[in-house]
Amino acid sequence: MQFEKNVEGNMECIKCKKDIPDGSVFCCWCGKQQQAHRNRTRGNGQGNAYQRGKTWTARWTEKTYLDENDKLHQKMKTKGGFTSKRAALQYAANPPKEERRSPTLRAYYKTYLRGDYLSLSANRQGAAEKAFERMKELADCEIDTLTISQIQDVVDRNASTYYTRKDMKTVLSHCYNLAIAEKQTTVNLAEYIKLPELDEKSPEPFTDADVKKLWEAYAKDHFVGFILTMIYTGMMPGELLKLKKDMIDFEKNEIVRGGIKTKKRKETPMVFPDFVAPVLHELCEESKSRVGNICCINKDNFYKRYYECLELAGVQKLPPYSCRHTTATALAVKNIDPFTIKEIMRHTKITTTQRYVHPDMRGMVDAVNQLQGDEKTGESPAITGSL
Repeated sequence: MQFEKNVEGNMECIKCKKDIPDGSVFCCWCGKQQQAHRNRTRGNGQGNAYQRGKTWTARWTEKTYLDENDKLHQKMKTKGGFTSKRAALQYAANPPKEERRSPTLRAYYKTYLRGDYLSLSANRQGAAEKAFERMKELADCEIDTLTISQIQDVVDRNASTYYTRKDMKTVLSHCYNLAIAEKQTTVNLAEYIKLPELDEKSPEPFTDADVKKLWEAYAKDHFVGFILTMIYTGMMPGELLKLKKDMIDFEKNEIVRGGIKTKKRKETPMVFPDFVAPVLHELCEESKSRVGNICCINKDNFYKRYYECLELAGVQKLPPYSCRHTTATALAVKNIDPFTIKEIMRHTKITTTQRYVHPDMRGMVDAVNQLQGDEKTGESPAITGSL
């Protein structure tokens, strides 16, 4: 837009035609805007500049931090004495390192808690919290001052297994990605964390003798019934802790809506043999949960009671996941076809045979019923066959 100027250098208002100072945005007589405001062209984190007297002052963010109420604040810093606005803006966009502080690892972790963290399952959220707790000595360090050797040392000293170190690496990676997005750093150092080799050794199953001892121990402590339930259904510990009474269909020998983690496990009912039904009945009757849970204790106490029951029965102290492995091994020993075993175990990956064979739920119930002991000899139901 062209503005008319008089001989004295002043400009003329586009509305009232009166003389106004050159460069005016609004008319001092009628208030008419003379030209549109320019859109902001400087990005976040580039700082700004303002004039004070005859010189210009640069202003930039020294650090970003969260207060005790998790409210984000910025601490600003200034430097004056610049002869031009351009010089001040250039300094504000890239101040010397000693005058610029980046946010700490803790600040980005708290940002992570308000973002991607919320989409995680309860178990994964707990793992993320424990992972950050293990690296608390780095929490208040500025994220762009950390080194890979410093991070690796903390990971190695505070986590011993593959999965605990992987959890630390995952949380760090999220924090670094947030810092990179804000241009506080350029490299995600979490990608360079070295993890130990993953031990792919299969869990050891319980033996026939172990299972027989567990049945004997069940008469002394009904908590053993939870272990037997996992052995004869292939149920995971997490699924057992979430199992509710209304999920059990005693007429069909099915447990519905009890699966976790994968779509296959969530959609496929678990089945149990007839001789385990009385165990589930007793566990249901003894439960005092107000929300209908069969098991009324948390994960930590469940694991404690689990190992106490193994000691009571006098069997080897295998982890809870060995119960599920025992199920698959015993079914294979009974010559159950692989496809039916996969359906009972609710595995996602299937073999070529599955394209042609489609067992019904009754067939799966019949399959687990074959795990029953010899009724004529009066033996307790046990996992029979050589493992």
